[in-house]
This record gives sequence, structure tokens and C-alpha cells, in this order.
Amino acid sequence: MASLAAAFSGVFTKPRALALLQYTTVRYRRKPRWLGTAKSKLFRVPERKKQIEEEVEELKRLHNNYRTQMKAVRNFLRDEVEAYKLVSRAGLVLQTPEEEEAEWQDALRRNEEWNQQTAAVREERLSAERAARKEHILERLVLKEQREMNKQEEIEAKVRAEKEQSKSFITRENIDKAIELALVQPTSYNFALDRDGNIHRATNPATTDNSQSN
Repeated sequence: MASLAAAFSGVFTKPRALALLQYTTVRYRRKPRWLGTAKSKLFRVPERKKQIEEEVEELKRLHNNYRTQMKAVRNFLRDEVEAYKLVSRAGLVLQTPEEEEAEWQDALRRNEEWNQQTAAVREERLSAERAARKEHILERLVLKEQREMNKQEEIEAKVRAEKEQSKSFITRENIDKAIELALVQPTSYNFALDRDGNIHRATNPATTDNSQSN
């Protein structure tokens, strides 16, 4: 058993094990062609099907027509190319240096016109993009200013509210008065709330406090 484990440990090394784990089996519907011919079909000669004589003649006629038409097309295209080459060579031979220069200048002029048209279209597009970007930036600035104004108004409202509340704050100057007022007018927080949020206070706070203490 130990020798068997040692043999397998030598075969299934780490790279080998990874290769086996990544191997995926494929099931073929038919036998793969690299396995060769089966023994039962090794010496079998398939029977060649005979075609009808009329069918053979029709296929031969169609094939001959196809070859004739393709040959005519190739010859026509070859003649057209040769004729174009002759005309081009004749034009080059008969063209004088002045005509070549005039043709070159005409080509330069057309190229310059195309460049100007392209530049005009490009400038119009860039102008539209700049205008749209400027409008977008202005809208963002207006929105930012509006947000800052709203924020400033909120801050001012909070400051005003705090100032109003500061009038009732207890300071060193009015602490004696606040103590006297608290002794004269005691506040009872013994109340209840119903489901609707209504406050129900005790009719006799002193009695309620005494009952709770008892």
C-alpha cells in the first residue's frame, strides 16, 4: 500500500494534478476521426450511387455555361484594365509641363477650398459648443448664488430665533427674579398624552404628588 501511494505521489505532482483538475471531458455524438476505421467496417467498400444520364448531361451543360460566362467576364475586365492603362499612359505622355503645373495648381486650389469649408464648419460647431458651455456655466453660477442666498436666509432666521429666545434666558442679573417667579408659580410636569396628542393635566397637583409619595 505504501509502495502504491509512493508511485501515485510520483505521478500526480502538483502541476500534473492542476492539469488533471482543469481537464474537461467531451462526449462526441459520433466517433472521432482520429480513432480510425472500425474493425467491422475496415474492408467494406461503399456502393457508388449511379446518376441518371439526363441529370449528368444537364449538370455538364450548366457547368460548361458557367465556365464560358466567367471566362467572358474575366476577358472583359482584362480588356478594360488594359484600355485604361493605355489611356492613362497616353495622357501622361501628351501632357506638357505647363499642363501638369496647371493641374497641380487646380488640385491645390480645390484642396484649399475643401480646407476652408471644413474650417468654417468646425468653427461654427466650436462656437455653438462654447455658447452652450457658457450658458451652462451661467446657469450653475445662478443656482449656486441662489443656494447661497437661501442658506444665508436660513442662518439669519436661526439667528433671529435665537435672539428672540435669548430674551427669556436666565442671567446673573435676573436670576433672583426667576427664582421668585418659580416659587410663586410652580410648574407641574405631571401630565399624560392620549393617542391624539392631547395633554391631560392633573386637577390637583398637590393631591397627586401626595398620592404618589404614599
